[in-house]
Amino acid sequence: MEIKVREVPEQLVVTEQRMVDQAGLEAWLPGAMACVLDAAGDAGIGTDKSPFLDRPTGSNEPVFIVIYEGNPNEGEVPVEVCTPVSVEPPGAATRTIPAHREAYARVTKAIVESGGLGAVYADSEAWVAAHGFDIAAAPRETYWTDFFAAAPEDDVFDVAWPIR
Repeated sequence: MEIKVREVPEQLVVTEQRMVDQAGLEAWLPGAMACVLDAAGDAGIGTDKSPFLDRPTGSNEPVFIVIYEGNPNEGEVPVEVCTPVSVEPPGAATRTIPAHREAYARVTKAIVESGGLGAVYADSEAWVAAHGFDIAAAPRETYWTDFFAAAPEDDVFDVAWPIR
């Protein structure tokens, strides 16, 4: 697995949070993504305004950040779903994610469907330590394409660890 490092700028995001375990996450996540995207409205920032994500040019798909304050496979944990915005939309719950550096690994749909996502987390966390970095914040998944419409070999999101 290839691990890369990128600089992520400060991001204003529309956010929704919930305590969920893995089963609850799978039920809640699609609806939460739709809610934050709807709340972002015209202020939403897609992949065309997020060059640090290293996505193909000409594409402007929505971006979602899912932050895990624990492992939902071990029970209920706080999970936050966000989408970046250019300005604060009226009535939307927002916060700012500070600028940071992160180590990340690309994930294909096949890895998720085969049950290999846990290994991506473990391997990328081990890479952080082996390369002399410290973990600075909770891990996250950054989605930048429609997971459900993707083919098995398509990259669908990044698993990322903020580092220092």
